[in-house]
Amino acid sequence: MIKYIDLEERNRIADEFRRGQGPLLPASIDEAVDGKISYADLEKGLTIRFPFVEGMRVGGPYHVLLGGSEGAGWGMGGRIQEENQDTAVAVPADRALAFQGQEAGLTYYYFEFDEPTSPRTQYSIGGRIFKPQVDEAVDGVIPLAVLSQGVNLRIRVGLSLTPDALVSIYWWGTNTDGCFVKHLTVGRDPVEDLVVRVEPAYLTPNKYGDVRVIYTVQSMTGSEISPLLELRIAGELAMPEPLYAYSEGGRFGAELMPIDEDGSLPMLIKTQGMVVGDVAILFFIANHRNSEFVLRHTVRDSDIAAGQIEFAVPVPFLSLGFEGKAWSIVHRQSGEAVGSPDVLLSLYSDWEE
Repeated sequence: MIKYIDLEERNRIADEFRRGQGPLLPASIDEAVDGKISYADLEKGLTIRFPFVEGMRVGGPYHVLLGGSEGAGWGMGGRIQEENQDTAVAVPADRALAFQGQEAGLTYYYFEFDEPTSPRTQYSIGGRIFKPQVDEAVDGVIPLAVLSQGVNLRIRVGLSLTPDALVSIYWWGTNTDGCFVKHLTVGRDPVEDLVVRVEPAYLTPNKYGDVRVIYTVQSMTGSEISPLLELRIAGELAMPEPLYAYSEGGRFGAELMPIDEDGSLPMLIKTQGMVVGDVAILFFIANHRNSEFVLRHTVRDSDIAAGQIEFAVPVPFLSLGFEGKAWSIVHRQSGEAVGSPDVLLSLYSDWEE
């Protein structure tokens, strides 16, 4: 028999059920100390743990979710195995390493509760190399007010910044004149962030446009490439917006054929505007961590004669994902840096003839 009830009765009944539920307590990570997780722990994998609370039952469904500040994500679902015991979920080392250098938030869901979401736990995760940052940037934008003053580009100290390491910083802007390349060495005791002053000359030409920053570190332990930082440069006026549109604007890129050569993707840079002794630098970035490539080539007479330089990006096509971008900077012997236009790339691995 069906009995219809009013909203007040419905809420009373729901409250009765909730009296035997939770509340859910925060999850934790075994390896964390004072909210921090070391890179060494990432290399071994992590253990997420959440407690059994009133209302849970053996066989009850849950899902654990770890999300990083730079897009890394990992989740795992399962069912409660033991009554009155913590549930432990292992994050494999290869997945844990994707979170290096990020802030990460941990939550879990117990789907049989009316309020199924646990409180969020935040962690700061160590890394070998960190994403560069601009101190004055707000929500991915360098404000108009600071363009005439300059900004601070900060490189946080990671494990890769060993004493005497060589750091190469590449700042590319939408405007060809708003680019620079800087090389520096790390001191004997690298305990402080590296802070590089970026003058207005590299900001104001890129007004209304974009800048991209990436750096490499070379040391006795090898070479590493940082994650890419992308920022907008503010202008005085806002962009016009169509009232009726499917998207906010943009442009189409080149769609790559699913072909590589001996596991590498060939890319060409025309030598237009170059002279012998210049250093041509190709940047190739796909849409996931560890897909950043910075390739350098000193221009020779034969390159000028050929009219182009061929770079082999050392990654098979099928491992790239779905989109990416490429651009270049020419670093002249005078120290001046000039940037090329960029090209957006579509990397459809399911492409068919």
